[in-house]
Amino acid sequence: MKRLTPIVVLLLSMLLVTGCWDRREVNDMAIVIAMAIDKEPGDLYRLSVQVPLVSSLGSTSGGGGGTSGDKTYYVDSAVGKTLREANDIIQSRMSRELYYSHHRVIVIGEQLAREGMSDALDIIARFPENRLTVYLVMTRGKGIELLNVQPQFERFSGEAMRELLKMEALPVSLKDVAQMLTTPGVDAFLPVIAPVPSHPKGQSREVQIMGLALFHDDKLIHVAQSDSIKGVRWFQRYFTPFSAVLSLGGDNRMTVEFSRGKADITPVLKDGRVHFDIKVYASGIVMENMTGINLEHVNNIKKIEEMLQKEVKTSVEKTLQIMQKYRTDTIGLGIVLARYFPREWRETYRERWYEELPKITYTIRSKVVIEEIGQTTRNITKVDSENE
Repeated sequence: MKRLTPIVVLLLSMLLVTGCWDRREVNDMAIVIAMAIDKEPGDLYRLSVQVPLVSSLGSTSGGGGGTSGDKTYYVDSAVGKTLREANDIIQSRMSRELYYSHHRVIVIGEQLAREGMSDALDIIARFPENRLTVYLVMTRGKGIELLNVQPQFERFSGEAMRELLKMEALPVSLKDVAQMLTTPGVDAFLPVIAPVPSHPKGQSREVQIMGLALFHDDKLIHVAQSDSIKGVRWFQRYFTPFSAVLSLGGDNRMTVEFSRGKADITPVLKDGRVHFDIKVYASGIVMENMTGINLEHVNNIKKIEEMLQKEVKTSVEKTLQIMQKYRTDTIGLGIVLARYFPREWRETYRERWYEELPKITYTIRSKVVIEEIGQTTRNITKVDSENE
């Protein structure tokens, strides 16, 4: 009897083992890399998905994604009264189950952005397999066009967009958008990406950062070019480096990269008016010197730093002017005002902040320090134009 006891216990414990009853085989899944949402006439939604073709991924001929001649992905779309209905239509003609846990980017079409994107984003945030860390972008025209772009360095345009956003743009996740849309005193923005012909071939198309889409509530109100909205970068939690070209007279130019930067905002209430004192701190690296200026001299470095300080101030002024013109609080001035003056914000400014925004005044001060000048102090091909 004692010998049978361990066997009986083992048999009973096996009854509690359920196994992998809900497993998903890779061969049964269509893994979505990117998706696009467009608004169609009749208050309908178009959902588009980009799915890799597993049978084509193993090919080594041609190197990059666009050089082999055969697409390594498949784009499908459908129209429905809701995104779920459109998804079901796509699923009804696809032999594998659509799987969204690994999608990198969601593309919002221009028409949807203008009419309001909140309803469309509800289904994406509602289910766990849709990650809140997925990046959102907007494009002019139809979002499906970006999914059909064939980049040269990546197999999928969805992957190319994700890498480009992390490196060159102001990346915005679904979680970021949700917070901006539900927080009084700040408005949402999205990077704008467009398909452009590649150069010099021109036979294929690449994806390119074109600017920033500015929203009021959840509706698009303005698309700003990259140069006119650079000032937004100083007010982000994480600074994204970017370059500025300084003109030093004639054909003399210098390129400096802002490697680090931050902005401090202090609101002041005086005589019923709102004023903001803005201080910007930045560090720069000389990337290109097309002049005869010798950067070994302290006076020359100071001269460049003064020019960069004016560049920073101008970038912030342009951003604030656009915000006031279109009544959108892209950098969150309202949040800062609420933090410093909670009672005044709650009783006076919260409900009419967008009426007050065009009336605000501000002063901008900047401090820029050149950290690096490279391995040479001057352009080695030019004679020094400054006194030694």
